[in-house]
Amino acid sequence: MKNPYKIYLTKFFETITDFKHTSIRLNKILLKDVENYSDDRTTFFSATTLIIQDWTGSFDNGSKLKYHTGVTKTTFREDYANEVHKVLSREFGLYYSQSYEALETLFKDLIYIKINADESFKNSLPKDKNYSRHSLKGGNEVFKLIQKAGKTRFQNYSKNNLTNFKFSETFKIFSEVRHAITHSQGVLKTSKIPNNNYYRSLFEYLLPLNELKGETLILNFDFNTFTRLLGYITEFGYQIFKILSEEDDYEWTL
Repeated sequence: MKNPYKIYLTKFFETITDFKHTSIRLNKILLKDVENYSDDRTTFFSATTLIIQDWTGSFDNGSKLKYHTGVTKTTFREDYANEVHKVLSREFGLYYSQSYEALETLFKDLIYIKINADESFKNSLPKDKNYSRHSLKGGNEVFKLIQKAGKTRFQNYSKNNLTNFKFSETFKIFSEVRHAITHSQGVLKTSKIPNNNYYRSLFEYLLPLNELKGETLILNFDFNTFTRLLGYITEFGYQIFKILSEEDDYEWTL
């Protein structure tokens, strides 16, 4: 039987592949640039300043006046390698966040198909909620629907899989890392990750450049950490696709 979930899995794979493709090139170009300027005989200087216009101010000979904000950033050759590593960490974090958004989109698409194709599942849901595609919420809400749709198969696969990743705990870490990047400029409140040995071990395995200590943690990514994490997000999405496909007797192999 044709699997109605497959088209959404393919879109998810395409999105992840695009991020991976771009990140490979970005990493290669910037690290090559660092190499080019590592020689003491080379020179490098970059300066940027922020200029704005006052929308409700006055004109000067027909043009809006421009104002210097007083904020300037400079980079010298001696600082360039550190600056590039900061830029790459930030960009990989943003790519990760968008990859997480793609994962949530996949979950919403799969659940929407499930609700409309499975009358029994639909009737088991609270009647006071709107389950149209645009009304489905992400985060824990859609993940709870995934858990419900996956039944005991979800629980069994979470307990027994080749990675030893528990699914709910993994999703919690994925979610909190994305939230920190999107809403707190990459600063994670360590209290957001439950304080037990499993969570700590899993977090530091998924993000090996980051140690859960202190009240806050500035998330750090390099290319290897990012691509590994991207792989785990992709495989996690596939596991959910596989679970729902098996529940509904659809072909799930790639």
